[in-house]
Amino acid sequence: MTDAFDIDYLFINQLAFTFNKYISLPSSGIPRSSIINTAKQCLNYMKRYEIIHPIAEILVDYLSKEASLESNFSTQWIESTRSLNGLYLEQVKAEIKQTLETSMQSLSSNEAEALFGKIKRAIAITIVQTNYDTGLSLLNNYVAVVDISTQPKTKEQLASNGYIEFLFYQYVLHIFSSIWFPLYYNELHGYNLSQRQFSGTYEIKANIISNFFKTLEQIYFKAINYYHKNELLFGQYDKETHYLWAIKFFNLCLLFKQFKLSEFHDQFIEFFLIEKDPLSFLIGNMKILSSSLLVMFGITTIFLKPFNELTLMKLDKDDALIDLFTEVPESLEFQLYNSIMIPLAKCEFKQVIVQLQNKKFDAELVAQLEYNLPVHFKNASGTNGSSLINYMASIIDYKNFFVILTSSRKVSRLQMIELMGHDTTDDRSATELTNALIGIIVALGLHKYGIYYDAENQMFVNDEMIKDSNADDVAKLQENINELKNELRAESLATKMTGLLLDKYYR
Repeated sequence: MTDAFDIDYLFINQLAFTFNKYISLPSSGIPRSSIINTAKQCLNYMKRYEIIHPIAEILVDYLSKEASLESNFSTQWIESTRSLNGLYLEQVKAEIKQTLETSMQSLSSNEAEALFGKIKRAIAITIVQTNYDTGLSLLNNYVAVVDISTQPKTKEQLASNGYIEFLFYQYVLHIFSSIWFPLYYNELHGYNLSQRQFSGTYEIKANIISNFFKTLEQIYFKAINYYHKNELLFGQYDKETHYLWAIKFFNLCLLFKQFKLSEFHDQFIEFFLIEKDPLSFLIGNMKILSSSLLVMFGITTIFLKPFNELTLMKLDKDDALIDLFTEVPESLEFQLYNSIMIPLAKCEFKQVIVQLQNKKFDAELVAQLEYNLPVHFKNASGTNGSSLINYMASIIDYKNFFVILTSSRKVSRLQMIELMGHDTTDDRSATELTNALIGIIVALGLHKYGIYYDAENQMFVNDEMIKDSNADDVAKLQENINELKNELRAESLATKMTGLLLDKYYR
């Protein structure tokens, strides 16, 4: 590893997680080529950084049996590299121990900088190995032998201080160990290729308690406060600035994890559409987060915004964000934008339902992003991908319902179901959806808005529309049912209703 800003080694843990999920979902429809490419990418990053993740043997075994293993990857390479990783860690730990035992005062600036250079490599090893406690111990011991100034006097002192970089390593070790990629157990001999399963697992903490988030929040505010105290010393593109934005981006992910959707949305807009530098950082040196953040933003926008804004064209004046969504046709963000967000904006609800029921899309969301999906949506098994999609489908249904009903005087039960994109020939699902819509009317007290269900005539009725509109308005709005245009008035009330729904059920 060089001294330049480089965090791509973090891809290893992410790709290992994705491969693990792909293999655990044998009936998901994930193409064999996607699984093979994920395994190859993970090994290539291990080769690039010469650090071995515990899943390495599984990847080699899988690719070998799939006749896709490259000659430079072997169990011998894994064993020798892992051995070198272990020796390096022991050397660094011994050097720090000796320094602790022999130094009567803090190390000089040059000595501290040299030691930190060694520790950075050691930290990368502990992160990839999922040996997070050792990494945190190294950082704690480093702090014990150096004097990190919170108010450096010059740009040179700021750079040699490396405080933001230090906080970044703390942040990553904590978020990986407690929330994203906990300790990984590798039992190679439990692998069953015919069933595409293996017994290597992540130790998942069923309940992510608030203390984990508080620890990360404290690190985040240390970085922000340090920046504000020394803002004049930070260069626009220097290394400390890169690490500061990396912490900000990770913290942005945590807002989504905690289901703080409004905060996530506003901060995303500020970072990537109001300010310009953060976007260049994201697509330049922090691609590990770019796809995930785009997907999170897309999901958040579906929850919070009217459907006619989901093209992002009003928001993204120079198309920079839209270009990122559509840059890679195979990506998860491309599928979300083109198969859900755009069809919603066009009121093509049947296409949206098909995509939300697509097992491959569901599996890809789980494999690529489950580690950061909101904790509110964990089911009994501890997973949350399908659960979030189900909630998102419900939100879309309810928003459609509000848009349709607030654009009309009355709509029959079956016509409502058809307009929402559902199959009216399936009596069971049609009845379930009808009951769900009636339940929402009751739960949210929509009678206050003049909305109710006429059971005798099997009609959804909007009396408020009758009171507020003259005959010509009602006739015009009734015609709009057939085209389902997202009018301002309908979208405004639909957004209000959705806010009530989120507050009541999901917060």
